[in-house]
Amino acid sequence: MITDKRNYVYWLKFRKDTGPLLRRFLIAASGLFLVAACLHLTPLFTKKGEIDYIFFVVDFGISILFIIEYLLKNKISLVIRVLTLIITAIFISVLSFLRSGLLGTGEISLAFIIISFFVFLPPIPSLLSALFISILPAIFGFFVYQSIVIFPDELGIRNQSPREWYFKSVSLIIFSILSGFLIQRLRAKLIKNIVYLKESRAKILKSKQHIDKLAFYDSLTQLPNRYSFEVSIQNRIDIGSKEAFVLLINIKGIKVINALHGISFGDQILTLIGNILKQYTSERPNTIVASLGGDEFILWIENSTRNRIEEAIVKFDLNNNQTLTPDRLGHRLQYRVSGIHFPSEAYNLDEVIRKLSIAMNVAREKSMNHLVWFQPEMEKKIEREQRLKNQLEKAIEFNHFKIAYQEKVDISNQSIVGLEALARWTVAELGEISPDEFIPIITKSDLIVPFGKKIFEKVVSQIPSLQKVYGQEIKISINISPIFFLFPNFNDYIITYLNQNSINPKSLIFEITEDIFIDEIETIQSIVSNLRSNGISVSLDDFGKGYSSLHYMQKIQFDELKIDKSFLDEIATSDRNFLLLESICHLADSLGLKTIAEGIEREEQILSLKKTSCHIVQGYLYSKPKILFE
Repeated sequence: MITDKRNYVYWLKFRKDTGPLLRRFLIAASGLFLVAACLHLTPLFTKKGEIDYIFFVVDFGISILFIIEYLLKNKISLVIRVLTLIITAIFISVLSFLRSGLLGTGEISLAFIIISFFVFLPPIPSLLSALFISILPAIFGFFVYQSIVIFPDELGIRNQSPREWYFKSVSLIIFSILSGFLIQRLRAKLIKNIVYLKESRAKILKSKQHIDKLAFYDSLTQLPNRYSFEVSIQNRIDIGSKEAFVLLINIKGIKVINALHGISFGDQILTLIGNILKQYTSERPNTIVASLGGDEFILWIENSTRNRIEEAIVKFDLNNNQTLTPDRLGHRLQYRVSGIHFPSEAYNLDEVIRKLSIAMNVAREKSMNHLVWFQPEMEKKIEREQRLKNQLEKAIEFNHFKIAYQEKVDISNQSIVGLEALARWTVAELGEISPDEFIPIITKSDLIVPFGKKIFEKVVSQIPSLQKVYGQEIKISINISPIFFLFPNFNDYIITYLNQNSINPKSLIFEITEDIFIDEIETIQSIVSNLRSNGISVSLDDFGKGYSSLHYMQKIQFDELKIDKSFLDEIATSDRNFLLLESICHLADSLGLKTIAEGIEREEQILSLKKTSCHIVQGYLYSKPKILFE
């Protein structure tokens, strides 16, 4: 039953595929019968023989019938067309048998129609129809046996033998079974191959669609990717878009979310952000949004102004979305935005993205939700930083830095009690580079540890010469960056190097800034305690500049407290600033710390300091940093 159903399905598919073939057959058969009809009229031209008007009418009528069926096409069902073919073939065969007996084309017509049955009909109906047609000669044989049909002697003795007619029927039955079996097998295999090819084509088409989607869309957010974005923008330009603003949005906090909740949760957040941006831009036909991968998105905005875009960025808040609330994420989503005008500031998409990235570096230094527009000076700054970075790598490798020393003075007796070592760097074609410029580059370039080692080692090598000039009791202060301070085995490296060079650790003071304590206070406590146990003093530098907290001073035992210049600039003119300074000095005294005032440049500052317990100062009023030995 299942096999029959499958065969019937195959036949339906085959009938659909062979419909055009049948229509071609109809037009070809119509032409052949028309030719046959015309051949019956040849006696008109040859003046020999008689015209067979019966066959002329039959052939011409069949030709007209086939052409009408061809013209009607799908308006006549396939079954009716096949029945017409059957009736026509029987009619021709009967006429052929009556006219010419076994010498005519009756058998050929029957064989032809039997083949047509197996090609155009379902398996069972085609076999039954073929068997039915095959008994037509047997019927003639019965009529001959009953002397109902008598053939003239000129047609041959065979026509008068019923056995010959029965034999023809048996031959047609055997032909029907064998041809039916072979045709059904071939047709089944052919249909299977056709179905397989169609399924393969569908799979290839589906794969192509998937590949196209991967080529044009970001697999995570389903937003257009950079390539699709570039194509869309080019289309906009081609149809007349003259100018636009392009924004780069960088989502901050995804790494924290990945660490807290896993990468899959972070991917869900990026997908939701993509949906928010898609919804935001779908309502604005002049805006296109795309994903650059990861946590970066790019927008193309036409028919707008800088002010309108800035207002929109301020109002745009990812955390207003119910799914992205800080309570649920465990972290507030923040974003940075950089912008550029196209085409006045960038003429193609590569240039746009490059300059947006430059502006994004500046945006990272700004407050959140702040849009930073690209400025040509930014590019010059980046180029200079890259140039300096390349020079710095060589300067660190070959120790091209020099050390300048600034004196620390006790204002009570004007004596020099210490020196602060400061790195100085000069580039041949650029001149002297300020530490405020090259130190951040060193930090960003992961060069701070080798740089710190070079400076430390150079200062240590100059300590004997400094002690000859300033006396054996002089103490040298060295600024240690947080990254270097937290470098593995920092204490072991310092003590080992001092011992190898026979330098008393008591000659050194390490100055560290408050930002080092944000996350590593327990580690810092251990490092400071170990340094002090080995005789090295530790100074808390830039107190009051950023992260000042009594908690640090409670946890960690320092030797010095350096008050930042910002506290001291107006102590002579502001009672409030003086009271703050006085309070800091009392606090330091109670904890047993020396206080040092840095950045002193005016005499009136000295007069105010003399009213406090802070008597050690450092600044241009007494001494500028000097390179002593190089």
